[in-house]
Amino acid sequence: MSPQTVLVTGANGFIGSAVCRAFSLAGWTTYGLTRSDKSAADLSREEVTPIIGSPADPSKFLSKLPAIDVIVSCSEDINNYEAHFKDVLSMIRQICAQRLKTKTQRQTGSEKPNQKPLVIFTSGCKDYGMTPRHGEPGLAPHTEDSPLRPPPVLVKRCESALQILTAYTAEFDCIVTRPTTLYGRTGSFYSLLFLAADQAKTASNGALQIPSTPDSILHGAHVDDVGAAYVAMATAPREVVAGQAYNISAHRYETLGEIMTVVEQVHGVKVSYVDSHPGTDFQTVLKPVVDFPQWVGSDKLRRDTGWTDQKPLFHEGYQVYRNAYNVAAQENSEQYLRVKRIANGPIFGSGSAKAWGR
Repeated sequence: MSPQTVLVTGANGFIGSAVCRAFSLAGWTTYGLTRSDKSAADLSREEVTPIIGSPADPSKFLSKLPAIDVIVSCSEDINNYEAHFKDVLSMIRQICAQRLKTKTQRQTGSEKPNQKPLVIFTSGCKDYGMTPRHGEPGLAPHTEDSPLRPPPVLVKRCESALQILTAYTAEFDCIVTRPTTLYGRTGSFYSLLFLAADQAKTASNGALQIPSTPDSILHGAHVDDVGAAYVAMATAPREVVAGQAYNISAHRYETLGEIMTVVEQVHGVKVSYVDSHPGTDFQTVLKPVVDFPQWVGSDKLRRDTGWTDQKPLFHEGYQVYRNAYNVAAQENSEQYLRVKRIANGPIFGSGSAKAWGR
């Protein structure tokens, strides 16, 4: 039986690249959709076939694709979410229709030609809003049954995830994922902590002010563990996972105090916790990362798929993760440059930050 096929959108992004790598390592024939010619070499290096194009015009690449078994959506445009989602959804429906037609025409052996394709749609854990801080009354993890209370900038993403999960069941099976903020490799938004500490060391006499409290909860996950979770969902019994939403998080949360203790040791800075003053300094950029306390439970994913996280927590592997980030910075990787553009307060750039996406 030939290997299964997967198409990952946003393949040059932080989650998308990890998902591509995980499926390739698991033996899938993997295609990565990206608008960037620059990322093609990185995808090829991971034995992923790059597809240069946009969901807005799939006619330019659909003919190049075989029948696709699984589509993983990892792309978004927070500033124009509805239009981008409409394009992605239209592309998904075309690919699924093409796949069902091709599989039916090529029915052979034990293959199930009429099994619907699987779509794994990426949303995020901030859909739930905040939890109390560590030690505060009423602290409990967000689960997949928790109310959805996203910040305003993410409302459209949250609504779109609910729509795609339930409205197209005749065309494809669907899973919605809600991963936590991620760390590892190029760092994602956790890399802002590296930037802030390095800047404090050189520009602020080692004084690092953090706009939060040490009891704030940071419940992250390593990006490689998240990639493995997508493979686990794709290979789990379809009757178990279809139509479900899954949180993806490390086995426990970390407190900001745990992380800042390591930051002080590694960078030689002195951390203090302060109220932020939006629009005045880098605290505006850091606040969505360090002052959005959230405990996110992933027991459902572990139970249904057997997935578990393998990588050390952020504070446990801090120096290793910082080294990986420094290499990405030296190479001016796409993901490094993307986060650096978001870090656009006066210390890192100019303007206001919108650090809520991937």
